[in-house]
Amino acid sequence: MKSNWQYLALALALAVFTWHLVSGREKVDTWIQMPVEMVNAPQGYVVRQGMVNRIEVQVRGPRPMVRGIDMKNAIYPLNLTGLRPGVNVLEFEPGNIPLSRAIEIVEIVPPRVELVVDKLMTKEVPVEADYHVQLHEDFQLKQMVLKPEFVTIRGPQILVEPIETIKTQPVEVDEDHHHMWEAATGLVLPAEVEASPARVVLQLLFGEKMQEKWVEAEVRLPELEGRSVRAKPAKVRLLLLMPVSMARAKQLEGVSAVPDDMGALEPGTHLLGYRVTIPAGSSLVQTEPEAIEVRIAEE
Repeated sequence: MKSNWQYLALALALAVFTWHLVSGREKVDTWIQMPVEMVNAPQGYVVRQGMVNRIEVQVRGPRPMVRGIDMKNAIYPLNLTGLRPGVNVLEFEPGNIPLSRAIEIVEIVPPRVELVVDKLMTKEVPVEADYHVQLHEDFQLKQMVLKPEFVTIRGPQILVEPIETIKTQPVEVDEDHHHMWEAATGLVLPAEVEASPARVVLQLLFGEKMQEKWVEAEVRLPELEGRSVRAKPAKVRLLLLMPVSMARAKQLEGVSAVPDDMGALEPGTHLLGYRVTIPAGSSLVQTEPEAIEVRIAEE
């Protein structure tokens, strides 16, 4: 009885060993995904179209080996040596797949790539501001400043070469900004083109509209002891450049004219120039007349 148990145990061990031997030699097919990594890319060129991030690979081999594939290190190195501008057809070679030789490469999908390649081009171009301003009717844009005024763009030659200017992203400015508006804004670029710097500062300076207006100024005469003083004309006309809100006023305060130094003048009639006082924010354009007649008499 004891001898029979020994034979049975030996038979079972042989059966298990045979099963493992047969199953280990059994070949299976499976699909794996493999990332694609570009290597030896030539300087000064850019792949515009056709590049794939990963490929599908059908492999065949013993079940234990297929199951044991290290996917972390399974990366296909796509050699870009020799790329030229235009269409470049590159085959995915089974020999470049980093797997054991005991594993057969059955199929690669896609089998090849068609890379559209162009030269890289760098160019300095001016920036053009794209803005729309909504201001109160009394205000206007006085100055527009871009910092910087030029940017360097880089990308495929076919896209960069025809670019003469680069516009900013559209900017809307409302009437709440009466004096200055400033913000950093992006640039409108083709998808494959980059700019340095990528953003510019747009500054808009506003001011009130100006208007010319004639006003009258009373001639103010100093008091001279023991003498009477008269001016002809008693009022002068001044052409002032002033903000439109000031020009709407019916009467301007602080407008006057004073003859030049009269302290040393003798009695008689004198033709004198004069100094004027005008409101803050306005400027003198013209006077009429240019001189006034001052009569000094003994009392």
